[in-house]
This record gives sequence, structure tokens and C-alpha cells, in this order.
Amino acid sequence: MTPKLVIYFIMMYWGAFALIATTVAMATMGSSLEKKAIYNNSTQHYFNISPRATTETKLTSQSAEVQLTKSAVVSTPAVLDCPQHSYVLAVWRIYLKNGTSCYISYKRETNSTERNCSKNMNWVSRPDQISALRLKSPEFSSEGIYMCSIAYARGTFIYKYNLTVLAPPEVTLTHTINGTAVCKAAAGKPAAQISWAQRGDYDTMKETLHNGTETVTSIYNTTNTNEDEVVCIISHPAWKDARILNISLDRYNERRKDATMKILYSSLAGLLGILVLSLFIYAWRFFYGRQTDPTIMKSPETISARQSIQDNELEPYATFVQVENMIYDKTGDFVQA
Repeated sequence: MTPKLVIYFIMMYWGAFALIATTVAMATMGSSLEKKAIYNNSTQHYFNISPRATTETKLTSQSAEVQLTKSAVVSTPAVLDCPQHSYVLAVWRIYLKNGTSCYISYKRETNSTERNCSKNMNWVSRPDQISALRLKSPEFSSEGIYMCSIAYARGTFIYKYNLTVLAPPEVTLTHTINGTAVCKAAAGKPAAQISWAQRGDYDTMKETLHNGTETVTSIYNTTNTNEDEVVCIISHPAWKDARILNISLDRYNERRKDATMKILYSSLAGLLGILVLSLFIYAWRFFYGRQTDPTIMKSPETISARQSIQDNELEPYATFVQVENMIYDKTGDFVQA
């Protein structure tokens, strides 16, 4: 092999090696720059705490959003979870249905938090460990959108909750004397569902109250049933299991019979009292009227006795008149003489 040929092969091998090494170095540098750009963009985006969606950059491919529905029971603590990543920034944004909004944020770099939400909303624990949010006492005004945004090295992660607040109803089952069973679920949100275990004739009504809750009333006709009891079934989203209420009809049938007998006895007593009073009035008028009525015929003895009494009463007056006349006559004779 000639020296020129040897030099040619050496240069060819060295050129190929240099080309491969340059290609590998450029690929490594490009990957590092891309990761750094993603990290910087995600951090800058959430440090600004902007409510807008992530811009259409390479960060979009590294982001994920999960939309969830969540229900809370009124006045019962509720927890909204957030992705547990090694994040640099965690932000909760709340947009309530009444038009108000607020936020709670934690920045790991400075171990600092910022907030303008009420004390009813706070972190479950230390935000550097758990980014979940606790609602101490949910109310109807707490309904709205709750969005947790996590910024970490690989991009962003978003949990978006649509929160609704439920109100369990107060349930009752009563039986009336007129033969109906009334099953009621009062002040529930949303409206409860009422059904009856036995077939029969019933009517269900719904009433909306001023605070947005609803009262459902179902009236079951028990007069046409042969069952010893009626069973009312009430279901509501605030409960895991339905409420089952039952009531015996025997006791109320006895009460209805007792009430009927009381009404009957009262009516008979009233009629008897009216009859006795009528008889008393009739007897009083009969006896008292015989003594005062002048049209009643009197016996001859009674008339004669009454005439004698009148004559005896008039006799002194007649004697006085006769004496007076005699004195008047004598006086006249004396004057003429």
C-alpha cells in the first residue's frame, strides 16, 4: 500500500468520526434547550396568574385539563383534590355563580401564599405538601367553578370542578282520619323523589320555596287498600341510600272508628238536649198560659164569687152617696122655709 493511499483512508475515517460526534452534540444541546424553554414558559405563565388558557406553544402538548363535577352537602365540609406533582406553583381560581371570583396561590420558590378568598376556603393542609382545597361550610352561594392549576417542570395540569351544593330534605309520613297517607320531603335541593311500595291511587305535588329549595308532597289514598301498612320511599342525591318510612293502618283505623263513635254520641246527646229543652218550653207555656189567658172559660161558682167581692167593694161607696143625698135634700128644705 502506497503512503498516499494510507493517508486517504486515515482522513476518511477521521472525517466520519467527526461528523457523528458533531451530530450527537447538537441533538443533546437541542433537547436541553427545549426542556428549559418549556419550564420557563410554564413558570412564567402561572406566576402571572392569568385566567386565560395556555397559549398555543409547545407547552400545550405538555398540558392536561380534567373537567369534573362535584357535589357538596350544605353546611358539611367538602374537599376538592388537585394533582399531586412536584410543582413550582399551585393556584386555585374560584368563579362563583353570583358573579364574584377569588384565588388562592402557593409559590414553592419563595414558600409564600397569596389569597383574596374568604376564610371559608383554605388549603387542606400545608400547601407545599397537599394542594387540595377545603370548603369549611358550603352554602348555596358557594356554587360555581373551582379550577386548580399546577405548574411543574413538564408543563401544567388543571382540574376544573363544577360544584353544586345539595340540601337534604326533612321527611315525614302521617295518616289522616279521612283515609289518606301523606308523605312529605320538605326544603330539599334538588327536589326529592317519592314513591310508594304498594300499588294504589296517589297524587304528588311540588312547591318551590324562596331560597331555591323544593318541597314534594305525595298523598296516598288508603281507603281502597287491603294492606295493614303503607310504605313511602324517598330518594335524594345528598343521601347514599333512600329513606324508607312506613306507618300502620290498624291504629289509624281504630282512631277513625273512635272518632266516628264520638261524633255519633255527640250528635245523639245534642239531639236529646234539644228534645228535653223543647219539652220544658212546651210545659212552661202550657201551665203558665192557663193562668194568664183571659179567653179560658171560667166556672159559674168562680164568676159568682168574683161578683160578690165586687159588690162588697162597692157597698160603702153606695151608702156614702145615699147619706150625701139626704143631707143635700134637707139643706134644700131649710133654705125654702
